[in-house]
Amino acid sequence: MNARADFEHDMEGQEPEMQLDTLFGDCRDAMLQRIQTMKTSWPLCTEAEQAEIINGLELAAKSIVRAAVREVTRHEFDHAVVSLGEVKIKGEKGIEAKITCANIEHNRTVLGEHVGSMVQIVMIDSDDFMGERTPAEPEPDQGDWLNGADDDDEGPRGLPSPSDFE
Repeated sequence: MNARADFEHDMEGQEPEMQLDTLFGDCRDAMLQRIQTMKTSWPLCTEAEQAEIINGLELAAKSIVRAAVREVTRHEFDHAVVSLGEVKIKGEKGIEAKITCANIEHNRTVLGEHVGSMVQIVMIDSDDFMGERTPAEPEPDQGDWLNGADDDDEGPRGLPSPSDFE
């Protein structure tokens, strides 16, 4: 990325609009809105620079979502991340399920302390929150009018040639 992409965050404290089912896209859009207020304008970045910014923001948004899901599962109740295996529906006798998880101290403690207890299983996967309203797309390059002349050496694009004033 070039030095023109030196950005300033002048939106400090503004709360972005968030919805649970579009949390990934909402986080990305909130960050992208900040980038679009850079000291240099978004259109002055090349398509490759815009794509690089979008990629970095998407990685950051995924991290934010995963961290948010992790924090929700940590809040006020013990948890162990498990894989749901075999499930047997036994009519009026109930449902029997098999779970598996890593054999680590935390899981042994959490599961061991709750044998025979009434527990709540919450089906949560960070992938459920990776939706977006619309994809972020870099804008196509507008040519080389900022960086040099056209192929026919008329000067930078969008500006008249000095010979036009003679």
